[in-house]
Amino acid sequence: MVRGPIGREKGVFYEQERNRLPDPYISSKNHFPEPTVCPTCKLVYAKQHWHKNDGEATLLLNDKKTHKTKCPACRKIEDNYPMGVVNISGDFVSEHFEELVNLVKAEERRALEKNPLERLMKVDKVDGGIHVETTSESLALRIGRMLSKSYKGNTDFKFRYGDKYVIVDWAR
Repeated sequence: MVRGPIGREKGVFYEQERNRLPDPYISSKNHFPEPTVCPTCKLVYAKQHWHKNDGEATLLLNDKKTHKTKCPACRKIEDNYPMGVVNISGDFVSEHFEELVNLVKAEERRALEKNPLERLMKVDKVDGGIHVETTSESLALRIGRMLSKSYKGNTDFKFRYGDKYVIVDWAR
């Protein structure tokens, strides 16, 4: 059973309203100077978006005119500031641990194609379950939906009121 943002019941946002909330690491007013390269992950900021281009990043890193600063995802990882948490629990986890971890990592690879700022921060084995932290709430939602679609089980999405943060609990 999947439960999520159905309406304003009990302080839960409509998904459209939640998407309008700002990410504290991405300012809509102060854009990075172009070109900017993240020295940690080699993402390039151009045309007001971060994108992956290793060849361009290598050239830009050697250019003295290029602005170098950490991208929002690298800053979140450094600050240990997850925007999404996925808790995977139940007897099913012990029997299918590697399979579940592979599903989580595969979903990250798919998300990176669309938005290189959506990354896994941690994937830890805890008390017979798996604890995942992500740099974006949308990656946590994607993982929760994929778990529900692939393995059924019970999925619960909890949104923090007034913030872009989600906790996804999946159990089977």
